[in-house]
Amino acid sequence: MVTGIICELNPLHSGHKYLFDAVKQSEKDAVVCCMSGNFVQRGEFAVYDKFTRARSALENGADLVIELPAAYSTLSAEGFCRAGVNLLEATGIVDRLAFGAENDAIAVLKEIADQLLDKEIQRKITEEMKSGISFAAARSRVLDTDLLDYPNNILAVEYLKATKLPCLAVKRIGKGHDTDDEEYSSSAIRSKLSGDEISSMKNCEIAVLSKLRTMTAQDFLKITDVSEGLENRIIDAVRNATMLDELYDMIKSKRYAHSRIRRIILRAYLGIYEMPKEPPYIRILGFNAKGKALLSEMKKNASKPIVTKLSDCDSSTLPFYEQECGFTDLYNLGYKLPRPCGTEQRSKIILI
Repeated sequence: MVTGIICELNPLHSGHKYLFDAVKQSEKDAVVCCMSGNFVQRGEFAVYDKFTRARSALENGADLVIELPAAYSTLSAEGFCRAGVNLLEATGIVDRLAFGAENDAIAVLKEIADQLLDKEIQRKITEEMKSGISFAAARSRVLDTDLLDYPNNILAVEYLKATKLPCLAVKRIGKGHDTDDEEYSSSAIRSKLSGDEISSMKNCEIAVLSKLRTMTAQDFLKITDVSEGLENRIIDAVRNATMLDELYDMIKSKRYAHSRIRRIILRAYLGIYEMPKEPPYIRILGFNAKGKALLSEMKKNASKPIVTKLSDCDSSTLPFYEQECGFTDLYNLGYKLPRPCGTEQRSKIILI
């Protein structure tokens, strides 16, 4: 059984290893991770680069790691999950999808997913949002459930919306997301990391603010999730804010959550205005001996090109690959001692 897991590992904690172990019931079982690259869904730089985190995944139970590119890893939960599912299904080797959730009752989560696919439910959510509340608040009000107050449940529902593969929900252990639980919470681990060893958007704050100050309202309007006059609110904040946290607070409102604002600002910094509807290729970050055999099977069955290095690209995939290289150059400014350009092109696949 080959299980696909969409993850960020920012950074990896015991809960991730627990999930990997939970889906491997025999020596024949394998895990394929689709992992966010250098930028993560919360609208931040990944604390460690994607190859470092791929190694960590392989050392803790994953067998093959592919990349969820920045253009998709920085989308809302729906877009993030849809792109991850698309890549795992495109490998042609994944038998099922697994994910951690605060509620592991698949039938309950699937019922919510089906409701959210219903056009009448979608209309009601849109109507609720007209009162000025956020999408998340409108969704919970229409569905009359508190299950979507929990981040992993939200992702689980989005995975179920996006895939036709069989799914397994594994109950999340520990205190939960965004707690002080250093064993099972990435945010708790991040809070203890030395700023000298990680990459952070805060470390290149001036570079980010400089880019934003060159942009117009029309530029911001080209970014996913910017609509209904939000571009003007962003422009006003950009003209007055001198720090990123101040900028986020100026833009945030009852309608627009911090996470949405951070993603918009990150995508503006990276210059992500347009992108293919789905990832154009499968980028390999690392594998072990079992993963090598999986990769051989993938080469026979995949419905997308497989990329391990620049020379694997053709005229249709090269622009996207080169764009990702540029994103890594900007990511490298996030270190206290910035790294030079070109590290993406020089990086080698992780072999365990």
